Amino acid sequence: EPVRYMLRYSDIEWEDVRLPISAEGFRTWLKLESQPGMICANLPFIEDGGRIVSQAVAIIRYVARRTGLMPYDIDELTLCEMVEQELSDLRTALTVTCYDVYKMTEPDVGRSEKGVHDFEHMKKVFKKKLSRRLPVLDPLFAKGSLTGGFDKLTYADFMAFEFFDQFRTFAPECFEGFENINKFSAEFAK
Repeated sequence: EPVRYMLRYSDIEWEDVRLPISAEGFRTWLKLESQPGMICANLPFIEDGGRIVSQAVAIIRYVARRTGLMPYDIDELTLCEMVEQELSDLRTALTVTCYDVYKMTEPDVGRSEKGVHDFEHMKKVFKKKLSRRLPVLDPLFAKGSLTGGFDKLTYADFMAFEFFDQFRTFAPECFEGFENINKFSAEFAK
């Protein structure tokens, strides 16, 4: 979703094509993934001027460079990349919490005290991790966005908005008292 937000914000015309989760959608994907220029076949992907870019973060960075949402200052860029990765780590933790990794990966991933996927245990683990990371992230949004006010947004701000929304939906109580993140999210939503 951050890519869609970035494209809308930048007033770029684009076509949003979504494949249905069905046999027809899968057949369409099989045709798409074998097209010339599809280097790392994956959904989502974006086509721009004959160039095909896949992998979610690569797309976000590509669109950021094309729309001026990628910082050029080395310190700002480094901050954005660190926050990007912190948010990605938290999102992975949320994914592991919500999906039975025993059906998808090796048995030692997502191990819980019961030895099987235990949603309630994993939810506690995620909330604990989120509660440790939000105090680190909150001061970074004191100016509004990561690198300044809302007139200086970066791709990482779009990621933060989307990921904070997902985390808040899952564990709203963890966001109590984090004024900067909550204000950022409220202002961004406007």
